[in-house]
Amino acid sequence: MPERPLKAYRPIVYAVIVIAALAAAFAAYKYRYAYHQYSWESHIHAQADEKLRGEIGRIEKIVHSIEQIPKNLGYILEFAMPAKDHMKILLDAVVTNNEEVFGTCIAFEPYAFEKDTMYFAPYLHQRDGKVVYEDPTDTTDHYFNADWYLIPKILNKPVWIEPYYDAGSTGGNVIMTTYAAPFYSYNGKAEKLNGIIAVDVSLDWLSGLVADLKLTDGSYAVLVTERGTVVCAPDSQWSYNESIFSLADERNLPALREVGRDMQKGNSGFVKVGKLDFQKDWWVCYKPIPANKWGLLLMIPEERK
Repeated sequence: MPERPLKAYRPIVYAVIVIAALAAAFAAYKYRYAYHQYSWESHIHAQADEKLRGEIGRIEKIVHSIEQIPKNLGYILEFAMPAKDHMKILLDAVVTNNEEVFGTCIAFEPYAFEKDTMYFAPYLHQRDGKVVYEDPTDTTDHYFNADWYLIPKILNKPVWIEPYYDAGSTGGNVIMTTYAAPFYSYNGKAEKLNGIIAVDVSLDWLSGLVADLKLTDGSYAVLVTERGTVVCAPDSQWSYNESIFSLADERNLPALREVGRDMQKGNSGFVKVGKLDFQKDWWVCYKPIPANKWGLLLMIPEERK
């Protein structure tokens, strides 16, 4: 059989060369993209982790200072029951010397303050830039059934109450949370529950901290409670009082749901959660706040090149 001339193979050779060149270019692109993504993820993770750690440290200092308030008041009430006139002095010292505190209440068990007084819950709080003192000795507002009173009483330990919107009952119209702790009397043999000390905290200061926490263009922070309830976030898609779990269901983002569950276990992480805004992929760096078991998330849009 006659041999085919060399030029007859040139199209095949050219095709092989082109395919090989394209494959090499594609492999190089994939390598560069993978290397870029790895470098970006590692760099962003390290930066985000450092930012969250610093912010959580600042938040915890304030949380610990708030938790110290009922302890200090409890020591005073256990060993020397102040007169009614002195209650205002105690409460005023708390509110005026702690800018994060919106109000403080010392709520007694039935007849624990005076044998003929069933309700007694002096409360001092801010209103329209002033400090207002309320001295109830008889009220139809049975605070015994309120969460801030009942939960720490049943659990017999201090608790942080889920944030709530104060719609003007105290003239506040602010988002608040309450730290409430039992206090006792001691007769030389045993302790007896005397009531609950509640410290109302406006979350305005936390909102300011969260709003200022950013890393890259478009990034923002979100603060959630132990249950995953959104406390504050500068991005409107994270509505106050919605939860990280309901948002995950609404946007069909199972990875975001796992972030919420992982934070509830006290864990930290950095993961891709998907197209949070329906347009681009987002990453989240998250850490729990050990002091009150809330969580802080830093949402970061993925950078592609």
